Amino acid sequence: MTSSPPQPEIFARPSAPEGKVSRTSEERFRALVSSVKDYAIFMLDPSGRIESWNAGAERTKGYTADEIIGEHMSRFYTPEDLARGLPATLLAQAQRDGRVEIEGWRVRKDGTRFWADVVITALIDDHGRLTGYAKVTRDLTERLRAQEEQLRLAQAEEAVRLRDEFLSIAAHELRTPLSAVQLQLQGLLEVPEGLDPRIRARVERACRSGDRLVTLVDTLLDVSRITTGSLTLVPSVFDLTVAVEEVVERFREHAARAHSPVTVRSTGPLLGSWDRLRIEQVVTNILANALKYASGTPVDIRLTGTDGDVTILIADGGPGIPESEWERIFRRFERAAPMRNFGGLGLGLYVARQIVEAHGGTIDLAPGRARGAEFVIRLPRSTTPESAR
Repeated sequence: MTSSPPQPEIFARPSAPEGKVSRTSEERFRALVSSVKDYAIFMLDPSGRIESWNAGAERTKGYTADEIIGEHMSRFYTPEDLARGLPATLLAQAQRDGRVEIEGWRVRKDGTRFWADVVITALIDDHGRLTGYAKVTRDLTERLRAQEEQLRLAQAEEAVRLRDEFLSIAAHELRTPLSAVQLQLQGLLEVPEGLDPRIRARVERACRSGDRLVTLVDTLLDVSRITTGSLTLVPSVFDLTVAVEEVVERFREHAARAHSPVTVRSTGPLLGSWDRLRIEQVVTNILANALKYASGTPVDIRLTGTDGDVTILIADGGPGIPESEWERIFRRFERAAPMRNFGGLGLGLYVARQIVEAHGGTIDLAPGRARGAEFVIRLPRSTTPESAR
């Protein structure tokens, strides 16, 4: 229940000596009530018809005094409330209990609805007879909308939490059996007597599918670690140029199938302290995207460095990404192209950015390209303890 609007006792005449002072006080008091704009304050006769109307009532309900005085208060109620006889019920309850307070939808002159807090107080004379009612209405529509928005956000956050929890559990449960299947498939390929060529081809395809599943599960595990703040970096000193070249070498067969030659150019050895597996994961994710979305075009990787940091540029000749989409594609489950055209969950760039930022670096897209996309990764030469979380 919300805090009550100003109590209708303000309609009682203020006590004062008889004569001019009393009349002046009463006139000032009525002028005060009439000028209130935040609350609709008005009087009803014993049957529920309107006898007075203040500025707040006109502002809230849309009627002028000339339009509404003499009309029944039921005009402000919704058809649903009228069907169940709510106006008469409220007046009867106010007469029986002295006052009644309720929140609900009310109707303005133009037919729009607003959420109102309403207090109706019965006015009883010295002989115990009902002389009418005082009614105070406050428009709480904005507060109701704010509460609904808070509830919607809370429900959305809970849904995201449950989704992340499910992904984490599912990924952990899938990792062990997938690894076992991969080991058995690899064992079949290594039998001394060899396999029939047709069977070998099928086992190799199964191995490649298994590798993709393992990569997907590992990505889901990374998302779980990132969202729970448990992504851990293990920095070591290594040559970034060598690491990137090794990633590209692992993609040679994939790049050949995509008809996308990959070249690596570097200013020379680029030593620094980073988590090698994580940095290779970043390059892998972006290179995999380039071969997927820009298939048939060359991919160019350039590495440069200064005393304080290094830069990795990965450019392709594909359709490119509109600048309006640059921030969106780094979010979880967002994609640079429709799912109907390309597979994947839309997690690669999200994980890449989180890893780069955990190293204290940045990852963005370079502007001004006529065709294709160019990712720019900047990393400090040394990962600080604060960034290695």
